[in-house]
Amino acid sequence: MAQLFEILYWIAIVGMSATLALTTAMIFAIGFKFIKNKRSILGMSCIAFSIVTASMIVLMINHTFIAPVS
Repeated sequence: MAQLFEILYWIAIVGMSATLALTTAMIFAIGFKFIKNKRSILGMSCIAFSIVTASMIVLMINHTFIAPVS
């Protein structure tokens, strides 16, 4: 039973990471659209937010997959 929950945990982590990465990429792209439409502060805010979010996703993936703490 414990192994089943471990497999479900990994599926959830992978799905969550993919969803967060896709959402971050979309926010990054919307930032450039806002800059093009003369709303530069909103566009730069979206880009800055997506960069911070991407760094948190990388930190989460590194902590979970590459160097897990036992």
